[in-house]
Parts: sequence; C-alpha cells; structure tokens
Amino acid sequence: MLWDDKTSLPIIKNKGVMRTHDEDSHAYFKNTKVVCKLVPRSHHEIPSFYTHHQKTIIVDTIKPFSRNREIMSFIGGFDLFDGRYDTEEHSLFHTLNTQSHCYDFYQTSLPGASLHKGGPREPWHDTHSCILGKATLDVLENFEQRWTKQCDPSFLVPINSIEGLNCQIDDPISSERRDWKVQVFRSIDHLSTNTLPRNTSVERSIHEGYVESIRRAERFIYIENQYFIGGSHVWEQDKNSGCENLIPIEIALKIARKIKDNERFAVYIVIPMWPEGAPGSDSVQDILHWSRETMNMMYGIIGEAIRKNGDSQTHPRDYLNFFCLANREEEIKGEFLPPCSPHHSSHYWKAQKHRRFMVYVHSKLMIGSANVNQRSMDGERDTEIAIGCYQSRNEEPSICHGDIHAYRMSLWFEHTGKAGGEFLEPESLECVKKVCSIGEKMWKIYSSDDVIDMRGIHLVSYPVNITRDGLVEDLMCINGHFPDTEALVKGKRSKFLSPMITT
Repeated sequence: MLWDDKTSLPIIKNKGVMRTHDEDSHAYFKNTKVVCKLVPRSHHEIPSFYTHHQKTIIVDTIKPFSRNREIMSFIGGFDLFDGRYDTEEHSLFHTLNTQSHCYDFYQTSLPGASLHKGGPREPWHDTHSCILGKATLDVLENFEQRWTKQCDPSFLVPINSIEGLNCQIDDPISSERRDWKVQVFRSIDHLSTNTLPRNTSVERSIHEGYVESIRRAERFIYIENQYFIGGSHVWEQDKNSGCENLIPIEIALKIARKIKDNERFAVYIVIPMWPEGAPGSDSVQDILHWSRETMNMMYGIIGEAIRKNGDSQTHPRDYLNFFCLANREEEIKGEFLPPCSPHHSSHYWKAQKHRRFMVYVHSKLMIGSANVNQRSMDGERDTEIAIGCYQSRNEEPSICHGDIHAYRMSLWFEHTGKAGGEFLEPESLECVKKVCSIGEKMWKIYSSDDVIDMRGIHLVSYPVNITRDGLVEDLMCINGHFPDTEALVKGKRSKFLSPMITT
C-alpha cells in the first residue's frame, strides 16, 4: 500500500514532485502475486499536498526456540527509497566508487547533481525499530484499518489462517531482562482509516504522546527530527500560520519551570542544517523561517525565565541547544574521479571544492514517521505512525541505564566520537558544555576555508548565535548564510506557498 503521488504521471514520464517511484513500483508488481495498491491521501481541502507518510513493514516469522510463528513489525523514519543506505561514517566522496553508492548516488540539495559530476552525495542519518510482542498487533491493525478504508478488504489474509501463528502474546518476562513497554501512536483521520478511538474523527496520539513525555521528563530531553516547528500562537509574528502543535512551547515552559525551581534540566535537539531540497528554494526558505520563529519563541521564554530568577551568570544555552550533523573529507588516493564538473561558482561546485556537506537528519525520536511540525501532528494532514518505548527505572531516583540509555549513548558516540564521562549525566551543566564545545569546535572545522577532515565526528552547533537575553541572531562569520550558498539561515517567508503546506 503506497501513497499515490498525484503529481507523478507515467504517460508523460513525469516522476512527480516527491519522486516516490510509486508508479514504477505499481508497474513492477503488475501481473505478479504481489498486490500493490496506490492510495491517495484523501483531504477535504488540498488532497494533492498531503501524504500517507507512515512507514511500516509487517511480516510473520519463526518464533525463537519454538515451532510456532509470530508477527514482527518495523517502524521508523526509513523510506524504501533512493539514497537511504548509509553507515555511521556518512561519507561524502570516499564511497562513490564502491557498490554502496556508485549505483545509489543521491543528492537533492544540489540542482543537477549526479555521479557523472561527482560528490558530495547527501549522507543520510535515520532511526528505525523492530517490534515483537503485543505492540505488533497494533501495527498490523493500523494497516488493516487503512487497507479496509481505501482498498479491497477481500485481499487481506486473516492471520488465523497462517499455520502455527500464535497471536496470544503471553511470554513471561525473564527477571534478568528489563520490562519493556511499547505504545503505538498515530496521526490519522476518518478519511484514511475505518476505526478511530472514542468515536472521534481525528486521532492525534503522536502529539499527545510527545506532550505527555515532555511533561513527565525530570532531567533531560534528547530529540532528533527532520523538522522542529510549532507553537505559532505565541510567535512574535505569523501567529495565524496554523502551526499550533505544543511540542516546542511545552519544552520551553518545562525549562522555565526548572529555572524557577533552581533545578537542572537540559534539552538537546538535532535537526538537519536545512530541510531537504535546494537551500535557497522557496519551500526550504519558508520552512527555515518557521524554524527560526520557533527558536525565537523558545529562547525568548527561557531568557525571560532567567531574568525573573535574577541570575546574571546563566545563559539560555545552559538549558537548550540545537545541533546539526555535517561532514568534511580530505581527498584520498583512489577516490572516484568524475568525468564532468559542476557549473563554476554554483553551490554544487563550491561544496565539491571545499569538500563539505551536511548529513541529512531524517530521524525521528520518538521512533516513527512523524516530524515535529503541524503536518505530522495535526492528524488531518499527513498520516503518521510512531512508537514510544519505556523501561521502568530502578527504585532510586537516578537515570535508568537500560537499553534506551544505551541507544542514546550509541547515537552520541556516533555523532561525537565520545562515550561515558559527562554523557552519563546529560542534565548536568558539565555535559551541556562538553557537547557544546564539541559542536562549536566541529563547526569551526566545517566552516573554515581550509579543508580539514572531520574524522568521523559529525556534530556541529546549529549556525546561529544566542544572546544572554535569549535573542537568536545570525552568525556574522558566515554573514547569516549557509557555507557555500547564498541561502539565509533564518529563511524567508514565501510570497506564494501557504503555511498549511510548509508547516
């Protein structure tokens, strides 16, 4: 069941605005035993602009240490699409002559980019999950509800017809293992599913899950997301843009309460340097504008809380920091040599000359398909699915060092090349300063005129300056533009695009 991109028109060989290969996939499976359906995102106002954004795979598989079978599902940010394969090295140039990327060159931020003209490719960072147990039945039920609503339900295979499939998930949890709690969340409405909770017309449980998690957080929050936009009703401008999800403002208010109570709290947010696409394009600049408004709002609330608390030594970045991922590679022997070159002085040419590019952050934590923007949180725009994972902590009031802790530590090691030490207490000011020092050091390497290999450390501070009063300013060292581009970091409001599309 694939989202039907109405802008893809195979008759005239138009791949569509999103280039999802939906028509190619449908044609590939034609006259096979695979039932492939293209499903549009029904919407009462602008159906062509919203998507089925859920990303799930559900299979039956052999149950370990048993003759029975069980259901396994996969949920996360990965599309089954071009350019998604990557490793933690996030190479720009070094893998272009290997099977990893010579057949899968992907670069959407540089118009006209191709392997023929050489790198940099667009590195990809994402998160995904594999689920076993009771939660898999919820993922399966979501698929069946959507299929029944928009496709022929007679194609569905009753799970009780699968030989040996045991749907009674009653295995006791070993006392030596930590107890996992997994909850499935959705953004969806009655036009895309035949069942909704409590007889409502819209489900916004992803948004509700985020807000509940933020309110319950005691020491720190770590977020990776492709976008970070929300709280428009308290922005300085564009209050009527309709991006009213509460996630950014809930984080800012949580920090403000901690400041008032003289308690430590730290928030780390990793986003891409710019959204996917040419950074100077109308749509990307519009999204960057909304992102800057969100940052302005959050740092404004935090700065005001610090002033009210009468602490002249505290800085807003002691509590909230934004980062992105990037890479820079020195040339090595045997590297792929493209037969052609990009147009002189273009962004493509400069990025190739300076051998640097962002690592595209497509991950979503909580793990799923949903971005932190109105399209994903609204329920009446894009359809989404995600999971929240919880492990009960020890009785003593300390950070739980279970598998979720290990996952964060592994991500931080991938991004910073560091482990242990201050990272074990992410709420501490020492940890905040350590992470910020790494980000600032790597930003200087990334943005300098000299080509210096970043050697596997990808975390860079987001290119803005935060004042002690909570004002968000342009970085003067880059004149407010992303390196190698004429694109504004703060973005610019589009004269043509509706906020309903770009928020």
